[in-house]
Amino acid sequence: MKKSRMIMVLLVISLLLAACAETSPTASPTQPEATATATLAPTPTPTEIPPLVLNVCMAVEPQGLYRYNGQESLAKASLFSAIYFDLLAKNLADGSPLYFEQEISQESGAIQLDVVPVTSGQPVLDAKGNLVYLSEGTLIEAPFNQSSADPIVWDQSQEYFMNQFRVSFHLKPDLKWSDGQPLTAEDFVFSYHLEERANLGHNKWFLDRTASLIAEDEHTLVWTGIPGFVPNEHLDLIPQPLPEHQLAELSDSDLLTAEVSSQLPAGWGAYRLVSWEPGKQISLEKNPFFVLNAQNLPAFDQLNFLIEPDLETALQKLENGSCDVLDPTYGLEALDKAQLETISTGKKLVAENWQPVQHLVFGIQPALYDQGDYNPWNTSRQDILGNLETRKILSACIDPGSLVNQVLTSRLPAEVSFPLREEINDGTDLGQALEELGWIMTIGLQGDVRIARSVPNVLDDTELRLSLLTGQSALDLSVAELIAERLAACGVAVDISSLPINELYRPGPDGPLFGGNFELALCSWQQEHLKTCQLYTSDQIPNANNSWIGTNLAGLNNAAFDEACWQASTRFPGDLSDQADALMAEYLPALSLMPHYRLWLYSERVSFGDGSQFADIWKFIPIQP
Repeated sequence: MKKSRMIMVLLVISLLLAACAETSPTASPTQPEATATATLAPTPTPTEIPPLVLNVCMAVEPQGLYRYNGQESLAKASLFSAIYFDLLAKNLADGSPLYFEQEISQESGAIQLDVVPVTSGQPVLDAKGNLVYLSEGTLIEAPFNQSSADPIVWDQSQEYFMNQFRVSFHLKPDLKWSDGQPLTAEDFVFSYHLEERANLGHNKWFLDRTASLIAEDEHTLVWTGIPGFVPNEHLDLIPQPLPEHQLAELSDSDLLTAEVSSQLPAGWGAYRLVSWEPGKQISLEKNPFFVLNAQNLPAFDQLNFLIEPDLETALQKLENGSCDVLDPTYGLEALDKAQLETISTGKKLVAENWQPVQHLVFGIQPALYDQGDYNPWNTSRQDILGNLETRKILSACIDPGSLVNQVLTSRLPAEVSFPLREEINDGTDLGQALEELGWIMTIGLQGDVRIARSVPNVLDDTELRLSLLTGQSALDLSVAELIAERLAACGVAVDISSLPINELYRPGPDGPLFGGNFELALCSWQQEHLKTCQLYTSDQIPNANNSWIGTNLAGLNNAAFDEACWQASTRFPGDLSDQADALMAEYLPALSLMPHYRLWLYSERVSFGDGSQFADIWKFIPIQP
């Protein structure tokens, strides 16, 4: 019995163990399904690529971006460089025009010459190239005439004809504004009429020489000039367009302040405006309708102009990456060479705009000689500079190309490239050349100086001592000192006199420049739309007839110079334009000296493509680390 009970107990224990084993997780029939669920791969999430952003610091905030608000500034130009683009630009790939169907030339048929009748009171350019209203006795150019020396005297008793140019611009049909709307010929005409009503001084040249501007169809724009006007640059003939579809309903006063015209205007350039936070930031994005977008330009998706008036703070932002570029509004050209070297370390300093605007004018004929009654015995000023050979030798002593190169080298860091001017240095013994003209070296009370011996129109024993009149800027004074040093090496004494700008440029006959009361003078001209020689034609001599504000301060009065300059400046098209500069060297009323260059700075984090103009801001590309 005991053995039987023992067997029963063991049997029960074994059954219990079996039951426990059936409830163990390792024997669960659902486990394989749970394992499969746990090993499923997660759903992939695409990585968002951040936009490429170019930040430009600017020192001054523009006072609105309406084209005809009269507020021209470097800040406004900086924004315009982003939202607008050169209408005459060519395709980077094949060199074809980007905006027009054909080249603007006589060969393409875009430029035509008509012969038209003219009537009394009609605006014309007379035979000397002056804008006048036709009246009895006006000298006009005959049709197809090739010389200003053979004009016709107009009188209303007969019918007269004059040359009149027409230029046709054929726009490509797929051009668009940055809002996607078509850019048409009518947008140019709309802008032209707004420009007429604004009547701004810097647009007067274009308006005065335009007889009409019409849109023949959606893509054809036709400009017609006033009779007698021969256009040299067709870019000057048409205004920049404005979007009629956006602005047509706004009054002239509303256009000055409306957001659609002044804060966020539509453009056709590489970027389009998105927002403007006054005093802080102006934001732009890539323009999807930019004509070069097919070439993946511009490289940056976003462009921000950050308003930062303080230069030191802007430089810190350039260093820490908050800014990539410092635009031309900072006036870096006012800094000295050591300062420029410091701020440009590890960065790229760019200089642009090399057109010479500073002239050293020779006082050839002062106003007191205008009546032709010069007599060396009874005048307060001897006729030293009326002799062309004397002016040529003095010019060689100064060597303007060498002087400009010296000044620029002294003001700009070595890594800043600039166009070198041609230097004379032909080995001529300039002292001997002056001796041969009758200027003999002596030892005077104030040092070595030359005196006249049988010099035409100059009394013997007259010292070769010239007064040099200049302004009071640091640049003008440094250039004046260099001129004096170089002339002194030739035995020419120079007395420098500096005056405030308002006194220097005071109208004649009392003003020193416009009254011709100087021997040498440094002055600056903004010669927009003019060849340099046109500043020194005889009709530009300051006198009572032009209210003493003519540009020919030298008093050069030479019919051959006038004719050659007229030919070189007004014949279109042709290969005579280069002769305008050659004329200046031949007759020497003045020497072109310093350019009015601009500087701007960018970080090595970005690269700038070919070219050196801030207007090409769309060429910036990021440098990958």
